[in-house]
Amino acid sequence: MFGVLGMCALAIDVGSWYQQKQALQAAADAAALAGASQLPAGWAAAQGAADHSYLQNGRTSDTVTVSQSSNLAANDSVTVTARRQASGFFVRLFGITSVNVSVSSRATVESYTTFSSTGNVMPFAVMQNQYTLGTSYTIFGDGSSSNNGSISPDIHAGSACATANGANDLSDTISGADIACAISVGDTVETKTGLSTGKVSQGLNDRMSGGWKTFDQIVRSDGNGHYTLLDPTSPQLVVIPVVLNTSGGTTWPTGHSSVRIVGFAWFVITGCGDPSKLGPCDNSDGKWVNGTFVDLINANTEGTTGAWDPSSNSTSEIELTA
Repeated sequence: MFGVLGMCALAIDVGSWYQQKQALQAAADAAALAGASQLPAGWAAAQGAADHSYLQNGRTSDTVTVSQSSNLAANDSVTVTARRQASGFFVRLFGITSVNVSVSSRATVESYTTFSSTGNVMPFAVMQNQYTLGTSYTIFGDGSSSNNGSISPDIHAGSACATANGANDLSDTISGADIACAISVGDTVETKTGLSTGKVSQGLNDRMSGGWKTFDQIVRSDGNGHYTLLDPTSPQLVVIPVVLNTSGGTTWPTGHSSVRIVGFAWFVITGCGDPSKLGPCDNSDGKWVNGTFVDLINANTEGTTGAWDPSSNSTSEIELTA
């Protein structure tokens, strides 16, 4: 009987320690995810978010270390290690008052390398490093900029993909009536030449037929170009491919040519025209598509991710990787 009681007592203590370890792991996981979600805003923001999350979910008596680590790319992860003294109950009879319970968790931020089956990808592109996150920017729908312009990605045609042709497909891809086929880093896509400002305006008006919202109704700034999404269904939140020309340069090509995709960026369309105003857009306003590039985490559910590349991507997600 004493032996059976001893085994029961040990089972109770081990079960308690296991429960404590699970709680400790959950707190470390939450802290690592919170920290990784802020890596695009800088290490100070990431560390602060991880620390704050742990205080919300762990215990003040826990020993916690938050460090920046690497997984798929340099400094793309946050690792949280935590240790707790888990008290014993019946094992005190054997002189054991507590045991050390320790866990580790790593969360990684990853960039999208492919977008597929989404009406968010616009037939516009911007040259790499030619924009600043959190700052107003104008995309020129008539191709008159050296930094950006219109493109012609393939569009869905039933179960297959077809080449986009002319201004109507440009307008329909903007509105969402046409959906761009899967588009990936490394792909080349043709530029769209010609004066299509009226079709750009038409596409924007159709896309925002339910009404335009102000920038701060769609996202909230967390600092350093990083934002929290307030309205995930807003048609004003779009994906702009980030590109280089075929020579690897950052000057938009003249005439009919191609550009190579190197990443993707979230863009909140805030208006049209010069000066910028909320829609609806007049025909001539399509020359100026105004908005702000923002850094968002987990704003997309249809795509493939790879190594974090902040120089070419502001479309990212986070996941536990260890």
